[in-house]
Amino acid sequence: METIELQVDEGTWSKAKQMAEARHCTVEDLIRELINQLTAATATKDSLLGMMADEPDLMDQVLDSALQARSKDALR
Repeated sequence: METIELQVDEGTWSKAKQMAEARHCTVEDLIRELINQLTAATATKDSLLGMMADEPDLMDQVLDSALQARSKDALR
């Protein structure tokens, strides 16, 4: 593990301590969890289905097309 020094304003530090206390953890644990959540959200956002999250009609068309192709053309 590495030791680092951060500079944050008093308001941010106060909020971080309050959040950590409310979650019954340390500020270090809070930062670690935040980083884990942000990286997980990025990974989900970049997935193929995630890219279609704002296009439900387009996704329906893609699915319909795939199902029609599957019914017409046997896989084996």
